[in-house]
Amino acid sequence: MPDILLTPPLQRLQTQFGMPVLDETAAAAPGVVLLFLPSHARVHLETPDIAAVLPDLAALCAARLNGTSAAVPVSGAIATAALEARLVRETGDLSLPALVLLNQGEVLGNIARMRDWGDYATRLATMLAPLTSQPESAS
Repeated sequence: MPDILLTPPLQRLQTQFGMPVLDETAAAAPGVVLLFLPSHARVHLETPDIAAVLPDLAALCAARLNGTSAAVPVSGAIATAALEARLVRETGDLSLPALVLLNQGEVLGNIARMRDWGDYATRLATMLAPLTSQPESAS
């Protein structure tokens, strides 16, 4: 089976948008990371579609977090086959391809398969809600 990381949509995420390939969630950049699980085990028709909107979804998350008291960096990343398999096992029943939302390397939630924009916006807002409703520290 060909290496999915070498496909043009995933290469574009790496070269044009600087998204790293992660083998552990602990290796994620600080802040919020949208981790793409592209379905390494089998070719999936939705993988290029999610790859195409991933940079826009990261921008949506950044805009959602913009109003918080502390700036939270938001980025994207791609899971290796090993990390993808581990996250699928840990979630119990995650259909691929999928996005996993991380905060400081910890899983906040996931969105399986390709969705329409409104569904992504609603689901991401729900997952980001704990970060946007944190009380400001006392001066």
